[in-house]
This record gives sequence, structure tokens and C-alpha cells, in this order.
Amino acid sequence: MNTKPIILAIDDETYILKTLKEVLEDEGYQIETLLDGNKAIDLIGKLIPDLVLLDIFMPNCNGIKLLEQIKREFPTQNVIMISGFGNIQIAINALKNGALDFIEKPLNLDEILSKINFLKNNTNKNTNNNIINIDQDIIKKLTIIGNSYLFLELLQQIEQIINIEYPLIIYGEHGTGKSLFVEYIYNKSDLKKFDLITINCSCLNENEVIENINNFYSNNSGILYIKHINNMSLNAQKILLKNIELNTNKNMRLIASSLNPLLNLVQVGQFNSSLFHRLNITPLEIPSLNKRRYDIPLLCDHFLKQENSLQKKSIILDSKCIRVLRNYNWFANIAQLKNLIKYIVNSCQDKNKVISETEILNYLEENKTNVIAEQTFTKFNSLKDAVNNFEKKFLLYLLKKNRYDIKQASSNINLSAMQLKDKLLKLNIDINSINKI
Repeated sequence: MNTKPIILAIDDETYILKTLKEVLEDEGYQIETLLDGNKAIDLIGKLIPDLVLLDIFMPNCNGIKLLEQIKREFPTQNVIMISGFGNIQIAINALKNGALDFIEKPLNLDEILSKINFLKNNTNKNTNNNIINIDQDIIKKLTIIGNSYLFLELLQQIEQIINIEYPLIIYGEHGTGKSLFVEYIYNKSDLKKFDLITINCSCLNENEVIENINNFYSNNSGILYIKHINNMSLNAQKILLKNIELNTNKNMRLIASSLNPLLNLVQVGQFNSSLFHRLNITPLEIPSLNKRRYDIPLLCDHFLKQENSLQKKSIILDSKCIRVLRNYNWFANIAQLKNLIKYIVNSCQDKNKVISETEILNYLEENKTNVIAEQTFTKFNSLKDAVNNFEKKFLLYLLKKNRYDIKQASSNINLSAMQLKDKLLKLNIDINSINKI
């Protein structure tokens, strides 16, 4: 019985098919080839290939139309498009029609192998993008954009927890779109007839957070979304835990998000252990943009259309720009990409311009400083917040360095042990748990 992964390559250039066959067979794949797409549907039905490599432009076949037909007949079929140089917009349209990715000519064999091996290790052709119950109208409304496996798997995972009653914690770096996915859950849940209430722990003081929590549990039904719960004070955490334990309203659900793993905060005394276990039943992690590189062309296309429409311009990125952006290290994720596109469109004096590879590299360098400053400072609402953040990190470092010996640590910064304990309490660092690591 043949257990080799099967790849069907469809291209009108004999040399390309021959090269693909030689290289991929050496890598352990079974390769079948077609010079045009006329017999593609029949052959896919017989072979059930793990992957189809499909040329966009062939003399007797429109690759995009064939892709649409393939996805109609075989919704779970994996397809990667092969596009000629410069056909970036057509390639993006292919992604919108269900292609997983695209490869540009002239073909880079290392790139092809990398993409195919990634798909082999991260997919199952029976669980592709034929995801039951995903509401495309809601996705379009919220502009949740993606076609990568990680994105589609995330949506599948969300479908399993839409209507569970217990609390949910969502982890994700800054700029990954955690709030959008909360809105998606809300719009698909049975609680959408009630309110979605958001409490942002980065924008409110302790008293305001506690007041909002108590008001919700006393007067509301629906979903309470606590944003940046990692910044919630220990006192507010106790109030929240008490409300969760006493709540009997079935039309109420708590969703929280955190930039940092809460377990790490529990271990250093900054997060209530009981509350952590209440939240962490089915944790949901939003992948970073660096893990969703296949989604970058679609995201760029969306943000460009958005900004061009707002600024009455027609700015285009050439195909080399997309390649640069896919290989870039996005430390602020989708928010950073969106801000970059906005910055580019806003900076262009010419209303009709194609951005080159050199220009995109310059824009990335210029925009980097702005993003770092934004990431560093916008999370603080006052000088006091910024100082407290620094002090907390410094004191945790100091305690760890001194093996959590309060007396020894305090002597290193010319404070008494009592003064250090008071400062730790003011910074919501639990003295009783930090030395249990």
C-alpha cells in the first residue's frame, strides 16, 4: 500500500513539471502531473491528493476558475497557486477563493520544499478549511482575516467553546486581535441577545475595576470581557473570584484576556491561584503574526484597501514587498502591520504609486521606532503607573537574585525588611507566595 503523500502539479510548462517531479520524489512524495487543467477534477477525484500545485495562467485553462471548481467539488482539498512574477493581486484573489498559499515564478525550490513540508507537518487534508458552523458574515463584519492553518484551527477551537458556561481565558501578544475574537464568540453565542461589557484593567484604577465587576454581576446578563486581566490588582481579583463563586445566573459568562501566561504571575504572587484555575479550564491562545505568515498577503490587501479608500489613493505593494513583509519579525503583530500600511499610504504624496522593495525596507525602519515607543508607553495611563511597573519588575528581579530572602534583598537597596514588605504589598506582590517558587 502506498503511504507516500500525493502531490498533483498542474502547469503548462514541461520543464517546471519535470523539475518538480524530480525534486519532490527525492523528498519522498508521489508526484502526478498535468499540462493543463481539463482533466484535473477527474484526477483529483481518483487520486485524492494531499496537495495540488496549480498554475494561475495556462493557455487553455484559467487557474482561478479551476481553483473555484476544485473548492466546490472538493472543499477540503489543499491547493497552492503558482503565479507569474508581478501577479500579486491575482494571487491574493486566489487566497480569497480558498488557496492556501502562492509561489512565484521563477520557482525557488527551497521555498517550495519549505512550504510543502510545513503543510505536511501541520495539516490533515480531512480537517482543512471546510469548517462547520463558521459564520462568514460575522467574520466579514469584524474583519477577522486569515486563511492559514493556524488561523483556521483557531476558528475550529473557538467553535467548540462558543456556548460553554464556564469562564474562558484568552492569551495573546499585543496586537494579535484578542478583542476581535471575543466579539466573534459573543456574536455567535446564545448570549448575543444580552450585553457584551468590557472592563479594561489597563485603563481603570482598582476601585473602578471593582465597581464595574460588582455592577455587572448584580445587574447584567451577557458576557463580561475583562481585558488585560494580568494587570488586575490582587484585591480586585478576590472580588472577581467571589462574584464567580456566588453567581447563579446561567445567562452570564466571563471571558478574560492576558498578555502574559497567568501561571507565571501565580508563581510570583501577582495572580490569585484559585482565580487562575477557574479561568484556565480551556485556555485559548491567539497565534502571533510571525506564526501566521501565510495570512500576511490577505491582511495587507485588506489594510491597503481600507486606507486607500479613506485617503482617496491607489497605493499598491509589488510582489517583492509582500515577500519582505512575510519574512519580517512582527513584534507588535497585526496592529504593527496595520499601522505600517497606514503610515505608507499616508506618506505617499503621489496618489497612484507602486511601492518597491527598497521603499518598503525604508518604511519598516522608519516605522519601527514609532512602534517601539507606542508599545512601551501607551500601556501606561499615568507617570505613577509607569513608575510602579518599573518598581515591580525591579523588585521581583531583586528578590529572585537574593533567593527570595526579604532581609538580604532589602539591605541591597538600603531599606528595612518592613519597608520592603510594605512596598511589595502596595505593588500587589503577595509576600506569602513569592518565596514558594
